[in-house]
Amino acid sequence: MEAPRRGSRATGVVLVLVAAVLWSSGGLGIKSTPLPPLALAGYRGLFALPVLVGMVAVRGRHAGQLPWRRVAASPWAWAAAASYSVMVIAFVAATKLTTAANAIFIQYTSPVYVAVLSWPLLRERVTWRDGVACAGVLAGMLLFFAGDLSASARAGNIVAIVSSFGAAGLPLCLRADQRRHASDARVALVAPSLAIAAGDVLAVLVCTPSMLASPPPDARAWALVVGLGLVQIGVPYVLYGAAMQRLSALEGSLLPTIEPILNPVWVALATGETPGHMALLGGACVLSSIVFQACVSRRRE
Repeated sequence: MEAPRRGSRATGVVLVLVAAVLWSSGGLGIKSTPLPPLALAGYRGLFALPVLVGMVAVRGRHAGQLPWRRVAASPWAWAAAASYSVMVIAFVAATKLTTAANAIFIQYTSPVYVAVLSWPLLRERVTWRDGVACAGVLAGMLLFFAGDLSASARAGNIVAIVSSFGAAGLPLCLRADQRRHASDARVALVAPSLAIAAGDVLAVLVCTPSMLASPPPDARAWALVVGLGLVQIGVPYVLYGAAMQRLSALEGSLLPTIEPILNPVWVALATGETPGHMALLGGACVLSSIVFQACVSRRRE
């Protein structure tokens, strides 16, 4: 199987980094919105949906006549949709239960699972350097559970691990789906956005009972959920879906280092919430491992 197109790799990197800056506002928005986790995740997905569906429509129009049944029948596309749904719902719940820093840094342990599965699923080579980086990420995750945590924070950390499973499954499944459609560039153009939009619909359906039971109580809460949907979810995932056509699964999981740096900073500045010493050490392990892997990947190329 051929690797992502080298000529467009720089574009993919830029798209992921812009998406990461927008994603980084999620912790602050979630902490500031007075809704239960499932209700908030559902409303966030609801207001992201027009952007995601709009992108599918735009790409479908550019691609021309498409075999939509073939696109929709891909098992990898549905696996990517399920991964997306798990990731966004679990991340909201984790951020509500534990600190924003713990939630985002634990989610970023997903490269461990990507590295383990990249070869058997995608036949994308993982080197010993990638293994070293993933060992650092795993050590960082263990440190998040080493501090003096409340029952709520421990539960939040566990839910964040579930979110990391979804965060790993999304790039893996999107890349596998791209491989499946390698012979048809038109289908490959539309398939990632369609999978992410389907995942968003799935998340909204799962959260609908909680949404009906706990609507936003005032105009400020409505403004927050609209912003979380359009700006923090909709636009970034459109960019991410485009980027995954140009990057490997491991790159797509490791490159967005701006998000875990900025996410807890915004929360600390606005609310005063700060992570503990062990969490900071764990975050340093995670981020340094990500930077290490990105640097050695660059040198290899």
